[in-house]
Amino acid sequence: MKKYYKLQDNYFYIFLILFFIIGTILSLNVGITHDEAHSNWVWELNKKKISNIFLNTNHDIGYLDTYHGYYGVGFYFLSSLVEIFLLKIFDFSSINQEGKILLTKHPTVFIFFIFSGIYFRKLLLILTSDKTFSNLSTIFYLTYPYLLGHSFFNIKDIPFMSVWLICTYYLIKNLNNLFLAEQIKKKDLYIFSFITAYLLSLRLSGVLIFIEYLIFFIFYLNNSKFKLRDILKFQYKNLIKFFSIFLILSYIFYPSFWNNPFNLLTAIKFMGEHIQTVCTTTLGNCMNAQNLPASYIFIWLFFKLPLIILLGLFTFAFIEKKIFLNKINVIILGSLITLIFTIIFLLILLNVNLYDELRQILFLVPLIIITSLKIIHFAFKKISSVLVVIFIFFFIVQNTKLYPYNYIWLNNFNFLLNVNKNFELDYWGVSTKEVANFMDSLENKNECIISNRDNGIKFFLKNQETCFIPFNNLHKGNKRPFYVIMTERFLKKGVPNRCNLIYSEKKKLNFSNENLNLAKIYRCD
Repeated sequence: MKKYYKLQDNYFYIFLILFFIIGTILSLNVGITHDEAHSNWVWELNKKKISNIFLNTNHDIGYLDTYHGYYGVGFYFLSSLVEIFLLKIFDFSSINQEGKILLTKHPTVFIFFIFSGIYFRKLLLILTSDKTFSNLSTIFYLTYPYLLGHSFFNIKDIPFMSVWLICTYYLIKNLNNLFLAEQIKKKDLYIFSFITAYLLSLRLSGVLIFIEYLIFFIFYLNNSKFKLRDILKFQYKNLIKFFSIFLILSYIFYPSFWNNPFNLLTAIKFMGEHIQTVCTTTLGNCMNAQNLPASYIFIWLFFKLPLIILLGLFTFAFIEKKIFLNKINVIILGSLITLIFTIIFLLILLNVNLYDELRQILFLVPLIIITSLKIIHFAFKKISSVLVVIFIFFFIVQNTKLYPYNYIWLNNFNFLLNVNKNFELDYWGVSTKEVANFMDSLENKNECIISNRDNGIKFFLKNQETCFIPFNNLHKGNKRPFYVIMTERFLKKGVPNRCNLIYSEKKKLNFSNENLNLAKIYRCD
């Protein structure tokens, strides 16, 4: 049996290495989204801040005193190292200088995703003690089109999601050491402190992780022989160490707050009240981020989660009593379910601005998948691995068909509705690369382009002198001829007057004959 498991592990790690190589290459062939340029600009401001302090320079960093300084730069500490390496070994001659830098961030995102898979497997092993199922489920997780698509370019949500998952693992590990071995290992405590601070450096909403810490602690405490006062009495030194390291590192990860550490509190308050005017097309309605119905999150989870995960969540109602006879399930599974519902409930109760389908709560998706797969393993143990393998096969087929727009994936319930009419698709503007390639193929290349995603387009255009006009100026009597480039979100606002469609970027989902509109180009003569 040991030889079998060892061989199985070898196969899994071979898969992981191959998956990493292929994924890295694929990420470098994906378009640049509209958020990447802004985030990199903030990073450049923070670098100037560091230079002003340590090298006594005098760079203009005025924008760091505004809300721009409230965005963490933890991701860029790592991506800058990867950038140096990639620029030396890859030829990026088909893209401009700024575009090269932005494109090299994509493999770093994918690295975060790979690490999330490693810790996904660790967590599932704790819950199921089934190596075969855990290995297959991790492949299922890594090939899940929705997350895989985001892992090619999403510099904000994938790193945050991945580090949250790692935090969850080290939380459970430290609590197991505390309540079972009655001794927390220094190494685990230091890693736990560091990774928690690093989570906050990616996004200030990382403070929500302490809700998770509290929920898990309560479940462990209620199911142990210990009392709270005894733990505080014997573990106060570890608590002081944890929070000391956490606070110091959180401060270091935000150069914009070095002059005034209390700005961190202002930033957290700002992010909680940050107003977005974006609306996300959901079941045919443009749902405004400022006034979302309670159903918004559940609608998107219903159409974005794989059917096997929905099956697991549905099955839970029938096996709740049986699954909670096991103490480990009571503690860990109970904590996960409580956490998921607590955060969703808080988001609804506080009417938090959410937009771009599930992007702001992407960190919950792996936790939901782990929870559901545990239920599937418990309820259908004999065929659970077979079910996972079937979905892996379908995922591979779907990924092949959808690339590089894997993240627009919807589950098989999509056939019930007109997808173009009812859902948001390429809201990131990933299709701008393909649009730019088409523009380069045209004979008339000197005419102005009206676009809502000019940043993503201009990086790939061979003619870097191309004239761009903001999309808001579409109906302001611009000199003809000109081109209008419309990505998916703006297509819903209607076709420009007296313009002819010359290019359309489309994809199809499995089990659907509907062409999904991702981007269109109109020529206005």
